[in-house]
Amino acid sequence: MTVTVVTPTKGRPRSLRRALRSVAAQEGLSAAHVVVGDDCPHLRDEDRRRALEEEFPHARFVNVAPGDHPDMPRDYLPARLSYLRNLGIGLARTPYVAHLDDDNAYAPGHLRSLVDLLERNPQAGVAHSWRRLLTEDGAEFVPDGEDPWHPIPRQRAASYRTLARHGVFVPGSPVVRDMMRMTGDGMLNRVDTNELLLRRETHELVPFPTDFTVWQRILETTEDMALCERLLRAGVVAVCSEQDTVDYYMGGFSNAAALV
Repeated sequence: MTVTVVTPTKGRPRSLRRALRSVAAQEGLSAAHVVVGDDCPHLRDEDRRRALEEEFPHARFVNVAPGDHPDMPRDYLPARLSYLRNLGIGLARTPYVAHLDDDNAYAPGHLRSLVDLLERNPQAGVAHSWRRLLTEDGAEFVPDGEDPWHPIPRQRAASYRTLARHGVFVPGSPVVRDMMRMTGDGMLNRVDTNELLLRRETHELVPFPTDFTVWQRILETTEDMALCERLLRAGVVAVCSEQDTVDYYMGGFSNAAALV
C-alpha cells in the first residue's frame, strides 16, 4: 500500500459507507483507510463496528471517546477536525496521505492520478485535484454567481467574481477548479481537504493547525484553508492534476454534529 486515507466521522453511517466504498474501489493501487470517530455512535456499538470491519477490511476504525484526549479543542469545529485529522495521519505507515470527509467520495482514479503526479514531480510536497459539486441527492450543483462557502452573505457575489477571474469558478459548471498559489490578489489557498494528497514527511513538517486566532474564527477559517496557508508560507510546492476526481456533496462539515 502506498496511500493512507484519513476520514473523520461523527454520525453519518450511510454516507460513511459511500466514502469507504469509494476508497476500496480505487484503481491502480490499494489504499489503507483510517476512520477516526469523534465519539461516533456507530463506532461505539461493537456489533456495528464489527460489521464495518468485516465489510471494509482495508479500513481501521478508531473512536475518540470523551476524555481520551483532554487537549483536543472543543470550542471551534475546524480546530477539532484538525486534531482528529492529525491523529489519523499519525497512524499512517505509507509514504502518502490523502483525506476524505465522511460525506464525500472519490472517483476510481483519484488516488492513482495524484500519486503519479507526485512521483513525476519529486520537488512537490503536495498534489491536489479538482472537485465536482453535487446536491445531497446526487444532482449537479452549479454555484449561481455566488461563492457558497464565503461566511459573509453580502460578499459572496464579489468572492465569486474574484475566484472566477482566477478560473476557480466557471459560469455554468459544477466543477470547482481549486488552486493553491500566490496571485495578484494575494494568497489563494482554496484547495479542499478531500482533494489533497501529501507526502507523509510533508504532513509531519506541516500538520493541520489546531490553534486559530480570533480573526480566523470570525472569518470561519476552515482547517483546509489554514493548512494550505501554512503550506504556502512554508514554501511547499503544490501540483494539480486538473481533474475533477472528487464528488463533493454540499452540506457541511464532516462531523458537523461534533459540538452539539
